[in-house]
Formats: sequence, structure tokens, C-alpha cells
Amino acid sequence: MKKAFISADIEGMEGNVSRLQSWRSKPDYTIARKRLAEDVNAAIRACFDSGYDEVYVCDGHGDMENLILEDMDPRCKLISGSMRNSLQMEGIDSTFDAYISFGHAGAGQHVGGVYDHCFNGFKIYNLRFNGVTMNTETVADALVAGFYGVPLVCCIGDVALAEECKAFVPNMETVVVKEGITRYSAVSIHPTVARKKIYDGVMAALARRDEIKPLRLDNMEELTMEVDYKDSNSADAAVLIPGVKRLNPRSVSFTGDPETVFKLQEVLLYRLLDVVE
Repeated sequence: MKKAFISADIEGMEGNVSRLQSWRSKPDYTIARKRLAEDVNAAIRACFDSGYDEVYVCDGHGDMENLILEDMDPRCKLISGSMRNSLQMEGIDSTFDAYISFGHAGAGQHVGGVYDHCFNGFKIYNLRFNGVTMNTETVADALVAGFYGVPLVCCIGDVALAEECKAFVPNMETVVVKEGITRYSAVSIHPTVARKKIYDGVMAALARRDEIKPLRLDNMEELTMEVDYKDSNSADAAVLIPGVKRLNPRSVSFTGDPETVFKLQEVLLYRLLDVVE
């Protein structure tokens, strides 16, 4: 049985350049979530046409309830909702054969990265694992997949995301659906064109799946996650969690086995920050 795992975010997709498309309360969100579903369906079709038996889609944006089940390819299984064990990678394990990153943003490492951020753009400045900076969500998620032996085979997003991912997985496939001008502006291709590119890109990625190695770090029996926040108040809250250590006024760390560290991402990188002003 061959299984594919898709983690789907919204900021990186064509036509999405600001909060108007990404926030549930904004007027263009309804259009953006519908477009996202149809784009993801192109990737799902490619997975099944490549001979995969199961495709899981993990909703990975905001409240994690953006994809409407009725809009999705009926053959897929949708993971949605918050308070998870593995944030944007909920459900990933060693039974999967390939990980596809869909619609995530870059991390601000390139000029023109559209809506660039690291998990929580208001609160997080840097993220490191065993001393290696992994500010790009897709790269951090690829480390989770890599722990289970699952390679990141393809990412779909803007030019900045493609470049940041290839720095860690050089021979993966990338599908570029927009090119940033500034953080809040971009040149996008039409959704019809994007879906053809997505389908072809995923097909190509899965055909080369065995050539692409899972992302891993040395000595992953134990993992240290370090977070640099943009304010000291976030660090004040984080160190209330047993095992979290203060490194400096704005930075904390946690060391443990990888699965425990991955679970704690839900709190340190996301949910805790929702209640900290």
C-alpha cells in the first residue's frame, strides 16, 4: 500500500498576497479557500494517477479548518481541527511514502517572499533544531517527516519557498505558482495554469521518489528545539511549561526525544502565542 501525505496551507497559493485572502474574517477568504481546495485536488489526482492507494490531506492553516470536505476529491482523507500532536504534520508516520508541501509561505530569507513568516508571523523570529536554523515551515515539517523516513518530494508555492526548500532537499521537485515583488505583492499565474503545473510537478516528484532522501539531522535520537520570539512576553509564557529553558529574554529551548519535541511545537510555536499579547 502506497500512501501520500499533503500538508496544505493557504498563504503560498496563487492570487494570495495578504490577509484579505488568508484571514477568515476578511472578504476574499471564501474565494481563497475554494481555490485552495481545487488546487489541492490537482495534487491528489496526481497521487492516485501515480499509483498511490491513499492520500491524506492535513489542513495546516490558522484554525486548521479551511478545507471543506465536500470540495475535496472524494478519494482523499482530510485531517482538520486544532490542538494536535504534530501541528501541520498531524497523522504522519512511517507508513507514508511521500510528503508534499502545499501552499506554505517562505520564511523571510529572500526579498520578495510573499507573506513570509515562521508559523506565527507576529511572534516567532527564528526556529532551530540541534542548532540548525529551520525558519521555513516546510523545512521544519520535512524534518518531522524525515524522522519517520518520509521524504519531502515536492513543494508548491512562491519562488522564495522553492529556494528555501531546495537548500535542504536539493533534488526535490518545486512548483512555482507566483513570484513575489514585495511581502504583500506578487505576480501570480492563473489557477487553471497552476493546477496543470501542480499535477505535472507532483507526478514528476512521485516518479523520482526513491531518489529523494528524507531530511534528517545528525544525532536525532535527541532533539533540541530553540525558539527566538519577537517579544519577551512570549518567552515568559513558554517557560511556564516544564522542561522549557530560558536562553535569553526572548529565546527558549526544549530538549527531548523527537516525538515529544514535535508535539510541543503545537504549544510553543502556535497555540500558546494566541493568548499572549
